[in-house]
Amino acid sequence: MFNGGVRIERIDPLHLDLDAADELAAVVNRANEADGVPFPQVSGPEQLMYLQLQSDGRPVDGLWVARDDDGRVVGRAALQLPLRDNTDVALLRGAVLPEARRQGLGRALVDQAVTLAVEAGRRRMYTSTFLGSPGATALTAMGFTSLGTYDAVRRVELDVESEARWHRLYAEARAHAGDYELVHLVGPTPPDMLDGLVALHEAINDAPLDDPDMEGDVWTVERVQAYDSAMARRRQTVHRVLARHTPSGEWAGMSMLCVDEFSPAVAFQEDTSVVRAHRGRRLGLLMKADMLRWVSRERPEVTATITWNATTNHHMIAVNEKLDATVVARNANFRRDLEQP
Repeated sequence: MFNGGVRIERIDPLHLDLDAADELAAVVNRANEADGVPFPQVSGPEQLMYLQLQSDGRPVDGLWVARDDDGRVVGRAALQLPLRDNTDVALLRGAVLPEARRQGLGRALVDQAVTLAVEAGRRRMYTSTFLGSPGATALTAMGFTSLGTYDAVRRVELDVESEARWHRLYAEARAHAGDYELVHLVGPTPPDMLDGLVALHEAINDAPLDDPDMEGDVWTVERVQAYDSAMARRRQTVHRVLARHTPSGEWAGMSMLCVDEFSPAVAFQEDTSVVRAHRGRRLGLLMKADMLRWVSRERPEVTATITWNATTNHHMIAVNEKLDATVVARNANFRRDLEQP
């Protein structure tokens, strides 16, 4: 039990049903609304699939749900323990209903997650909160330290007025790029392209990191396959625009966009990366402009895209600003060092 009769229970994500997932999604949506975060509503099916599959087919490592005396969900927390890289790290995501805040519930949920992380031998925990919300004050009181960095969340409207801009930027980048062709790929990666996509995924590791103690992602053929499988099972359709150097046949860049088939109106931009040897040719702008042209034509139900950029990633910020991406929120990053027994 918890103060005021609230009960916190750790549950197995694989035992979740859709009704429970709807309740968890409602907490996230209510919290975002209270904090002034203009995000699309999270659906129950999306929550269910994410908690059970994440991006590699594994369920989240810890899931806690807080219910009041009436059985209503008033808070939740989910913990991820990376296995391929950053194996001394724990990643925390949580939300509490506005009317249940400032009563110690957030701290109790964090305490549960910290206990599990320490038991798993993790030494650092990372989380984040939206600027303008009470989260920064709450996290500081719970022993987290601001990294002094944040991610700017940008939105691009897929409307008729923007199409001329995308076509113009595409043409300019196309003329500058030279001997590169673009390849469109929907869904899982064909077997003969897996090795190339490993290198394209790893190219993102050159992007600035929020904390120098964090390692870059380690990609293998198996990880690409696990990602593709998880996203397909989650009903997240992955659209990739790939750049290939025509004379050598080398894969040079990739931009990814995910459409949630449960709620396709707003698509989410994933990584955009260019291999170091092929930089300086405006391939990032070329691929992203082409993605907007492609998706607006082939997926008319998609009305906007959301992308996140670290404020230190000046190159990609410049690309997104050219595409008329508007900042709609800022997400601050926090770290807490964990003491091992």
